[in-house]
Amino acid sequence: MLKVYNSLINRIQETSFEKDEIKIYLCGPTVQSSPHIGHGRSAVVFDFFVRYLKHLKYKVIFVRNITDIDDKIIEKSKAEGISPKELSEKVIFDFHKAYSELNCLNPEFEPRATESIEQIISFIELLIEKGYAYISNSGVYFEVAKYSDYFALSGRKTDEVLSGTRIDVKEDKKKPEDFALWKFAKDGEPFWNTPWGKGRPGWHIECSAMIRDIFASGIDFHCGGNDLIFPHHENELAQSSSAYEDEVFVKYWMHNGMVNLSGQKMSKSEGNIKLLNQYIDDYGGELIRFFYLRSHYRKPQEFSEDLLIEAKTTLIRLQELLQEVDPVNSNEDTMRIFYDCMNDDLNTPKLLGEIFTTINKLGEKSKNDQKNIKQTIKFIFKLLGFELNFTLKIDQDKLIEFFKKYQIDFENLNLAMEKFIHLRETYRKDKNFKAADTMREDIYNLGINILDGETIEWYWRSS
Repeated sequence: MLKVYNSLINRIQETSFEKDEIKIYLCGPTVQSSPHIGHGRSAVVFDFFVRYLKHLKYKVIFVRNITDIDDKIIEKSKAEGISPKELSEKVIFDFHKAYSELNCLNPEFEPRATESIEQIISFIELLIEKGYAYISNSGVYFEVAKYSDYFALSGRKTDEVLSGTRIDVKEDKKKPEDFALWKFAKDGEPFWNTPWGKGRPGWHIECSAMIRDIFASGIDFHCGGNDLIFPHHENELAQSSSAYEDEVFVKYWMHNGMVNLSGQKMSKSEGNIKLLNQYIDDYGGELIRFFYLRSHYRKPQEFSEDLLIEAKTTLIRLQELLQEVDPVNSNEDTMRIFYDCMNDDLNTPKLLGEIFTTINKLGEKSKNDQKNIKQTIKFIFKLLGFELNFTLKIDQDKLIEFFKKYQIDFENLNLAMEKFIHLRETYRKDKNFKAADTMREDIYNLGINILDGETIEWYWRSS
């Protein structure tokens, strides 16, 4: 039974579905600038989720939106001397490139705010008609006091709330916590015509309108980064529950943790972002994807190039171990590990730990069992969106020749490196540092770097 952490009730709960169709909405990017490592994490961890549900034979309708008009997009486009549309198209291209390199499945629908104006206007009209929204001189606002369950998702209190808008401006609202559904246009800003005047949508209303338009009712899973819980998802919940009072808007709210740099949340507003496509170019999309697998999706994940290198070493060893087998579901015990971990709120770090424990015990198994286990491990990684294509950067004859200098027979790279590192450590313990340094330099020139520490790690150097 699949269990997930539901942010609305702040605990893990068993899921249940009325039919074999699952509706998932992931809050996608606001496209004022290119994606960073944090954007990649949200895309990948929920891609694991979608792939797993599809493996379980559910029909998944997966939607990931694009916010292509908002205050920051307008500001950034002015600074660059281009139109908001030109800026958003350029940034959308960067996001799509990253999604592709990370091997994320395409959503069934990818609505854009600027292409959903008609649906947004209809949704706002309904809120006005039901008495949840009012018109002022600056726009149309949702009146939070009219919705009794506000703060149910975030657990906040009124005195903690600012305006809930992307930019802190003094609007003519009834109360500070009221949030914009529609903003009347200022001079030189893009706009659309409405019954209330020219303007553009607020940030939150687009998601509610898109969900209603595509799914025609409530959904099973609403996903996104935990920085969106307030105000974005809180406001979505308020406006959707008010517009359609007899329906459950979302059954399960799932939120991923942030990526941190030296303990600080990575965000555009903090100015400490690392561009995702740069790291994909340097390390490859599969490695970045594997990096995200190593932490539980709900927890913060520390990011550094040292951690990427550590992940790279592990991934290469995994690739080499599985290179001679096909992905086949042929070992029941290994698959049971997979289901147990994934059903436990997508516990991918536990899954990795269990897989490597299994790998470490392969020597105790028969040749046939070893093959079946390897096939199944490769099958699991394929389910999770990994190709695990291993290509030696050095041909095997050259490797055989290199290790022969150190009286090491080359069977495979893992075993050869274990013997190489053991020999080098023997020199270091004997204080023959010159010989140890020579070994390190020799293998570095071959294309492999050795990291000395409490445990000795090695990895292919980036080309």
